[in-house]
Amino acid sequence: RGRGEKRRCRVECSCFVRGAQEDLDRASGRTRERTMKPMRTTFQVQQRAATAATVVTRTGVVARGQQQQQQQRLPLASAGARPLRVVKMRAGSDLSSLFDGTPSSKKGGAKDSKSEEAVKEVELKSELGLSYELLRDLLEAGEWEKADDETRLKLIQMAGPDAEARGWVYFTEVKEIPAADLQTVDNLWSSYSKGRFGYSVQKKAWVKSRKVWTKFFQEIDWVQGENNAYRKWPMEFFYTPDAKKGHLPLTNCLRGTQLFQAVMEHPAFEEKKKKKISTSIEKDSLKI
Repeated sequence: RGRGEKRRCRVECSCFVRGAQEDLDRASGRTRERTMKPMRTTFQVQQRAATAATVVTRTGVVARGQQQQQQQRLPLASAGARPLRVVKMRAGSDLSSLFDGTPSSKKGGAKDSKSEEAVKEVELKSELGLSYELLRDLLEAGEWEKADDETRLKLIQMAGPDAEARGWVYFTEVKEIPAADLQTVDNLWSSYSKGRFGYSVQKKAWVKSRKVWTKFFQEIDWVQGENNAYRKWPMEFFYTPDAKKGHLPLTNCLRGTQLFQAVMEHPAFEEKKKKKISTSIEKDSLKI
């Protein structure tokens, strides 16, 4: 019994040890599987996350590139401004004002230069040695009525000592007045009124009216009412720059139509005739 019990105890012990070892192996195997699974799962998650991040990054880059292209196509749309309009340029138009901000040298520039054009300086010529500086200063200051009085005084001085003595001019004395003096007075009026007043302006209106006095006086507003009554001098005339064209100066209306006609027909206000260019060709001059 002693030996048999010992053997049996050894067998049982060995079985127990084997069983315990198997249990230990099993337990360690399960632990390894349990520890490996989370490691695999973590690696897979990290790999998937990296892939997703790459996709997201690429998508963002593409989307950002598309957005930049849209912004380049419509630079004002993102700012909430009005969309760009297609401007159709006419033939021969100037594009400089669209790029560098400089004004065009075409129509617009011409208007600006015309509106800001200064009064041209008039040369004060006189063959009689008269001074026209006071007349120039009065016209420059806009003293139209005083300038008319000065013009009347100068016309009397031009006519000579006899006219100065009597205080007015005979129509026969006008033809002796130098053209340079009459042109100086006319140029001063025309320059400072911007082409509205002066002897030359009055002559154009006179010729336009076919030298009919009634029509001419209506044209320059020297008469009034239905009966075309002459305006009373000096209170009923207009001494403003917006008076009717040719309204000033008034000197010639004070001594009747003969004096006025003599001034209008003076050589100083004759229009220069254009020379005709001969277009005839002699037959003998053409040789083939």
